[in-house]
Amino acid sequence: MVSQARVFSQEGTIAASGYAAETQGVFIYDRIITEPAHRRRGLGQALMIALRATRKQPDSPELLVATEEGRALYSTLGWETISPYSTASIVTP
Repeated sequence: MVSQARVFSQEGTIAASGYAAETQGVFIYDRIITEPAHRRRGLGQALMIALRATRKQPDSPELLVATEEGRALYSTLGWETISPYSTASIVTP
C-alpha cells in the first residue's frame, strides 16, 4: 500500500508533500518535501503525522532516508540515525 499526503498553500500550490509505503512488515517514508518558502511552519511534521496514521501494522518498524536538511526535523520527532546514506551510480560507456 502506498499513501500520499499533500499540504497546499493559501494560493493553492503544493507547500509540502510526501509518500509512505508499507510492505513486508516495514513502513517506509519517501520523498518528504517542504518547499523552501513554506519551511519552519510545522508542515513537515504534519506530513509525517498524516502518513504515519495510514499504517496498518502499528508495531512495524519505520524507515526513512533523510537529507542533511531534513535530519534536523526528524531528530526533533524522535528519529535516530542508524546508518549514513550515500548515492552511487555506475557510468557505462
